[in-house]
Parts: sequence; C-alpha cells; structure tokens
Amino acid sequence: MIFLILVGGGIYGITKFASNTSTHTKVTVLPTIGPASVFIPPGSARGRTAYTYASYQVAVAETGTKLCVPNGTSPAGAALTTCGLRTLQLGVYYPALSSGSNIVPYRGSDPLPLVVFAPGYDQYYSAYAPLIEALVTSGFVVVGVNFPLNDPSSPGGPDEADILNEPGDMTAVINWALQSNQTQTSPLYQLINPNKIVVAGQSDGGNVALATAYNTCCRDSRIKAAIIYSGAELPTFPGTYFPSGLSIPLLVVQGTADTINLPSASDQIFAGAPSPKYYLHLIGADHLAPYTTPGQFLSITASVSASFINGYVNGLSGEINKMAITGNVPGVATFQSG
Repeated sequence: MIFLILVGGGIYGITKFASNTSTHTKVTVLPTIGPASVFIPPGSARGRTAYTYASYQVAVAETGTKLCVPNGTSPAGAALTTCGLRTLQLGVYYPALSSGSNIVPYRGSDPLPLVVFAPGYDQYYSAYAPLIEALVTSGFVVVGVNFPLNDPSSPGGPDEADILNEPGDMTAVINWALQSNQTQTSPLYQLINPNKIVVAGQSDGGNVALATAYNTCCRDSRIKAAIIYSGAELPTFPGTYFPSGLSIPLLVVQGTADTINLPSASDQIFAGAPSPKYYLHLIGADHLAPYTTPGQFLSITASVSASFINGYVNGLSGEINKMAITGNVPGVATFQSG
C-alpha cells in the first residue's frame, strides 16, 4: 500500500493517514498551469482549444520502508532521531487542455509515456523545470522526485550515501504512477501507457536511473528506455551493470567541460552498454547548466531526448533519424550511435 499526502498545486487527490482508523479526505485545489498553446498535438485544430500543461505536488510514503533522520540533541548532548515512513516529494506534470476556466488532462488516441526524473545531489527536481517542461510539452507525463535525504532541505543536510536506497524510490514512484493511472479521481487516470516507462536523471540522479534500468541490484523490468544526463556507474551498487541479454535503449548526455562528472564516466557507460545506444556530447558544457538553464544546450538536449523517447518508446522510427540531425551542431554538439 502507498499513502498519498497532497501538498499543493494539484487538481484533486486522496489523503490517507496511517492509523487504526484510516480516513480518506478529498482535497480540491487549483492546478499549476503552464503557458497556453505550448503543447500542440499532431493534427489538432488551432484556435479552438489552448493546449498547455498542468502540474501538482504530492508526497508518497513507502509503506514498510522506515526512515530515521536527525532531530537535534538531548539535554545530555546525545544525538536524537525521528523515525517514520520514507516519504518522497513528487512533482507531477502532464499535458492538458484549457478551454476557458476548464482544465483537463490531454488524452489523445493513445495513453502517454511516463518519464520518472531523478535530480542530482543537493538539488530539487524543480531546478530542472525548463527540461521537464520541454519533455511534458513533447507529450509525456513527467514525474520529478525529491529524494528524502538528498535535497537541500534534508534534515541534517543531504546524505549522499542514501543513493543506495534511491533505485527503490524510483520503483515506488512507478508503482504510485501506475496506481494513479487506475484511480478515477486522479488527473493521471488512464493517461499513462504502463508499457511505455522511461527513467531519466542528472548527476547522482543519473546514477540512480542507470542502476534502476541496468544494474542487477535494483533493476525494474518495467523500464523500456533510460536517459542518463552526466551520470556514472557506481561501484557502491552491489550488482552488475548491463547483464547479458538485457537490451534497453539508452541515451547518454555529457558536457565536455564537466569537472564534476568527468566525460570519462559517461564514456564508460556508453562503452559498456549494448545497442541500441546513443551519446550526445555538449561541447564546452558544464555539469548542471545544460539541464537547468534555458539556452542552446538545453534546447538540443530536450529535443534529442524527446526524439529518443518517441523513437524507441512510441515507435516513431523517423524520430530516431532526427536525433542525429538535432544532435550534430558544429561547435556546439556531436552525436554518436552504437
């Protein structure tokens, strides 16, 4: 069972409290709405309806997973801790239709891919809003994750060692999203294709996405593709990367001037992965800005990422060829396949 705690920005939701007499409370609030006409489905009639996106925030508690965090000191000077369920703060973004004051999720002829996005160490998913918004306006449901011990507000400060628990968090988010996909009161109801799940992440979040998709320690078999932005294989994960017989499409993105996640880390990922695999090199780009700051690097990254998802998850073969066109820009980016 997963407990949901709506924390603002959503359309509606169910709050369930863990106790001997669990209660259900329906909460109705306004959505956060993106700019009008940013999402134009193929073949749509312009001028009749404004295509946009909506988002909301929700806290998901992982039943049976305990988390203890620092909570000051006792009068005698001993460290104190507070324990409870491990809880994830999520940002949920989805394509929407706007007609006057009426905002509804966009539902085309087919349900949409789900992209679960993991931020880097000491970052909120909201830092990546320009990239997330570019993906959702390409026609995907995107769920950003704040890990409980790795964002700037973590009790006692971020704890990078908690990364070993985060592939399990990614699986919990997928479970929650698919549960919401079957819940009539959820904005995500019947919006997600459960056979079109993608994980993505940047820096430590890329390490987590990589392990969740390709490492025997923590692999979620529902994942159909992965995008690793400036990530690495971590020897601290106990399993094996890229086991024999596993062939999940992979896109690696790396800035050549990144001094935090060196290009050699992404080179290692690309070299060890089976086909189909792709590598977008951002010439002169640093560690974070290509994924958080609007500009040419982010635009290329978002476009290649969307084409990758459309090509391998939505089955649009023309998008695969488009990646090489978009990803090869003299002096700015190069693109390779393998």
